[in-house]
Amino acid sequence: MSIILKEIERLVKGLKDSDEYVRERAAEALGKIGSEAAIPGLLQALEDSDKYVRWSAAEALGKIGSEAAIPGLLQALEDSDWDIRRDAAEALGNIASEAAIPGLLKALEDSDEYVLRNVAVALGKIDPEAAIPGLIKALEHSDYYVRSNAAYALGKIPSEEAVNGLLQALKDSDDDVRRNAAYALGEIGSETAIPELTKALEDSDYYVSSQAARALGKINH
Repeated sequence: MSIILKEIERLVKGLKDSDEYVRERAAEALGKIGSEAAIPGLLQALEDSDKYVRWSAAEALGKIGSEAAIPGLLQALEDSDWDIRRDAAEALGNIASEAAIPGLLKALEDSDEYVLRNVAVALGKIDPEAAIPGLIKALEHSDYYVRSNAAYALGKIPSEEAVNGLLQALKDSDDDVRRNAAYALGEIGSETAIPELTKALEDSDYYVSSQAARALGKINH
């Protein structure tokens, strides 16, 4: 057995140590080594009672970048701690497999903005074209938070395909949805959006009108 494999074996055992600090450091070290041999142990560590161990395990799996970790990371997207959900989304983006897209689209319902940011970036890394139809559909979701998150995500994956849906979202009853729609339209930079963004300058919500002004500035730049 090579020295590296012996070290991996030692660290995997460390993932079951009674001391959570030892388990956390073992997960970090396995991520730095980057061997797929560590994946089974790290997947188990995603269910550790200590959130810092789960956090380190998610980061490590992202560094290893193997599709074998996808089921566990998708499950981690539902963890009670937002740090773990955030790192699970980032890890799935690093692995960049289309198998993660359905789970990431579902994660647009997350309540934490940092998680959503990583979800949007992950979708962009994996396959923007595959993610966009689901995001556009989410603009019509009954939950305003999902609509708002979908609009934000479309700004991170700028595509002309999303313009019509975002123009409708610019008329949404919820301020956050309108604000994120204006943001996304600015990132896309389509001149088609200028008339509606100009109207949005008079929106009753200050942040919506400000975002519309920013968007118009980007388009006309």
